[in-house]
Amino acid sequence: MQLLALDAEFQPVGYLPYINLQWTREYYAVGQFSVQVAAAEYQPSMTYLYTPDRPETGIIQKVELTQTVKGRFVQLSGYFLEAILNDKIVWPTYYATGSIPAAVTAMLRQYKDDIPLLTVADPPAVPAGASAEETAWQETGGALASVAYTRLQTVQHSLRCRYDYQANTITAGVWQGLDRTQEQTVNPFVTFSDGFGNLAQVDASVDNSNWRNYAVVAGQDQSENRKVAVADLSGGGYKRMLYVDAKSERWDPTKQTEAEYLASLQQKGLDALLGYVTVQNVGIQAAAGGFAYLEDWDLGDRVDVIVGDIGLSMQARIVTVREVFKAGDHTVEIELGDKKRTQLQKARMIY
Repeated sequence: MQLLALDAEFQPVGYLPYINLQWTREYYAVGQFSVQVAAAEYQPSMTYLYTPDRPETGIIQKVELTQTVKGRFVQLSGYFLEAILNDKIVWPTYYATGSIPAAVTAMLRQYKDDIPLLTVADPPAVPAGASAEETAWQETGGALASVAYTRLQTVQHSLRCRYDYQANTITAGVWQGLDRTQEQTVNPFVTFSDGFGNLAQVDASVDNSNWRNYAVVAGQDQSENRKVAVADLSGGGYKRMLYVDAKSERWDPTKQTEAEYLASLQQKGLDALLGYVTVQNVGIQAAAGGFAYLEDWDLGDRVDVIVGDIGLSMQARIVTVREVFKAGDHTVEIELGDKKRTQLQKARMIY
């Protein structure tokens, strides 16, 4: 994988030979990279890392020099280009209505401000025969990219920024990976399982220790005047309840109807429940000779996963792709489903 270093004006500095490269692509968050080079190869004007071999462009945000008996080395690390959107905040309050992809696109256009080279693409078209789910929500003060990722995750969409080297432009936009499950007929299917012989290593878990399916969301005002909405994912079954204090969500009758305000409270409850789902997580190092990375599957694709030993059979999106290039070797590990929760995260959720 070639790396071309660019300066702060996106002008080429030179190709960057590296010793070790870790390229971590994320679907529901900003991805990141880390690369080790000989100290003599580094130039202080290097600001971005561009590659024609992957969709992402890295922002060099940390530079570390080390010296060992083997020589002097520089470690460069940072996040991908989506991170520039977090330089901006959602202020003043944004009142959203309509489908989430369309509302997030409008939010990006409204708050991107003076980010150089950046334009925002139109939201993806709604597939024929499908209807765009209407929603209402509000946001005050959040970092632009973080808000976009959080909202888009509720509808399994993502955010990306693509740098066009030839045109010298950055395009931000909402997108969704392909459906490659066996229940659809549009795309060739992909299944990761022992039965297909394409699992070299597996780390699978199912965790329902913090599962909640019903949120009571309390908005502005007090006592009997307090505006309350519920987010109900119980399907009429047993409710495992969560309380969400949303008094900071203010109703402005000049911006929202009362129904839209209550819908925004409900959406906040749905957002909160994202942190309390049953976590089904599978980490895989795909076996050689199986489905080909970037040809048969890619980040964000929805695939089938079967791990018979723990009775796990699920359809899940590829949410992380970790690539390591070292000494002529290239390994690819993927994570599907939901991110594992740490014990600290669990404690914060419970208490």
